Amino acid sequence: MAFPALELELPLPPIVVPSQREEVTRLRAQLAQSVAAKVSNGTELIRALAKQRRDEVVPTTLLSFDELLGGGLARGKMTELAGRGARFSVVLAALAAATSMGEAAALIDAGDHFDPQFAEANGVDLGRLLWVRPRTMQEAAVAAEMIGTTGFQLIVLDAGIPPMRGRRLPDATWVRLARTAEAHGNALLISTPYPLTGTASEAVVRSRLLRPQWISGELLAAMEAELTLEKHRHRKPGTSTTLRFATYESVPTNRPHRNVLTFTRSPRDLRATG
Repeated sequence: MAFPALELELPLPPIVVPSQREEVTRLRAQLAQSVAAKVSNGTELIRALAKQRRDEVVPTTLLSFDELLGGGLARGKMTELAGRGARFSVVLAALAAATSMGEAAALIDAGDHFDPQFAEANGVDLGRLLWVRPRTMQEAAVAAEMIGTTGFQLIVLDAGIPPMRGRRLPDATWVRLARTAEAHGNALLISTPYPLTGTASEAVVRSRLLRPQWISGELLAAMEAELTLEKHRHRKPGTSTTLRFATYESVPTNRPHRNVLTFTRSPRDLRATG
């Protein structure tokens, strides 16, 4: 015996758009237009804060270097520092600035130049620093991509001096790293002896060693490096500046130095990176 099929019409639940919830819509309708535009729900507020954070920069406190980049290392972007002009000194300055501000930083030390005792003496907060020592550039790139997804505000990949370990990475690797930085809001600094990242970087700064300065012909007192902005997506390239890296004993205490990075003892990293 067959029974007729029963058709029940059940009302569908209303579709609620998170950004236009009823209570927010009602509140905006009751306020003046100038005030209503400033009312946000939680989703809108989170998105606005995320956008604001991506628009910020991580300063290195090396004023002329930061001025080349428009204030510092851009969050959500990849910056390349290439050449032979005390690059690792700039790396240390960036790490010291970030960790002293309470930021979490990571150093992927493919060149094996990092000295924790020396770095701490020059302002790096080791408690906020992750130190990675990869064996090849491929491992370094994988580490940078993995760390980029975990919330570190500053990630530095230092390739060391030639010859670099392992094969040269394909362009697609740098594009993937740039996209990871953009997706998670990291400031990514690539320090290399020669350009590697191609068009994937937001900015490329070329470093060139000028001349060392000696005391009595034996003691290294300071070194100067010329930094040139070779590429920037939002600034005119071609601007150059000079950085002076000095030992603590050679810097007079009676006058400030605008672009001097001072070391508390012999600048080992200057010799290591040339």
